[in-house]
Amino acid sequence: MYKIMDKKDFIAIICCLVAALGFSGCYNDFDDADTEGYKVTATGLPEPNTTIYDVKARFCASNTTATTNLNASNFWSLVEEDLVFEGTVVANDVSGNLYQTVLLRDFGADGTAGSATDQCLQLGIKNTCLYPYFHLGQRVRVNLKGLYVGCYSKAPKVGTPYYTSAGNNRLGPMLFDALRTHVELIGDPNPQAPELTPIDLTDAAGKKWIADNANQSWKNCPLFATVEGRMKEVQGAAARNPEAGTEDSWAGVYEDIIAYTNAAGETEYSKIYAPECLRDAGYCVDRTIVSEAAGKTISVTLRTGTGNDISFLVMPHDSRRYTGMMSYYSGWQIVLRDVDDIYPQLDATLGTTGPR
Repeated sequence: MYKIMDKKDFIAIICCLVAALGFSGCYNDFDDADTEGYKVTATGLPEPNTTIYDVKARFCASNTTATTNLNASNFWSLVEEDLVFEGTVVANDVSGNLYQTVLLRDFGADGTAGSATDQCLQLGIKNTCLYPYFHLGQRVRVNLKGLYVGCYSKAPKVGTPYYTSAGNNRLGPMLFDALRTHVELIGDPNPQAPELTPIDLTDAAGKKWIADNANQSWKNCPLFATVEGRMKEVQGAAARNPEAGTEDSWAGVYEDIIAYTNAAGETEYSKIYAPECLRDAGYCVDRTIVSEAAGKTISVTLRTGTGNDISFLVMPHDSRRYTGMMSYYSGWQIVLRDVDDIYPQLDATLGTTGPR
């Protein structure tokens, strides 16, 4: 048996499909859309018998016991027993910035936010329009039997192995059809779910935690967190110094510098978060959030996909809070869910005071 979508979610899916085909708009003029029988996720999965914490401890803590062990950053195992856990959706692809990913969070046996058992896990799903199914605050049950669990570039993940365009074997997303047998939506989304309150890393203690490399472990990756700082690329002279692309046809192409008049009538300069010319092989642009604590500079990479709602926002010069999915590779990085994850919020246009 499978869960049946309601009309609102079905319309949202059609909108995503139309957008993916390159059309410029989506119209709700199909008043009597027939959603009867449109089946997406399973019902009646077994009751949970494990937690996200225990799953990560078993499959993500070390590559030495993985059935496929490429290196310390990329490894995974096929789950051959009924291991069932639950988590709450705290991040989805509503803006297009998170790609084929839903982030689940569960407080675990301790039941307390910020405790050792407060854990997040990526659910990789091969679909570019997941948010109509996985609303923020939606409780989700997952049966891992027949799926793979491990790490993709050090980040714990549930999915299926695949080969990249470069021929590399990696842990990628599960097929969308796998939702029918492995994933169940429990109840209705709860916008006030306590899991939706991010871990606050904006104060001095939080910045000290970021700076401590000992915290870069499977227990803290991924995190649903908030960090604070200024964008390094638009501080001082850097705001007028464009960077050049290095990938494919963008090699040697410089990003645009944006000039605007501030409240004092002076000309200032900035850049957007993710210009196409600066994308890497993953179609993302890395910028740097910097702040200070105890006399040290704290840096977190802000990783943003090109061509989504966040990409074209103009970076502010002042300090902002950034909320999203936080993980580490060579250092900490954060991926935002939506434009509202920048606070104070930015406007898509420039006013008389510049980025707002």
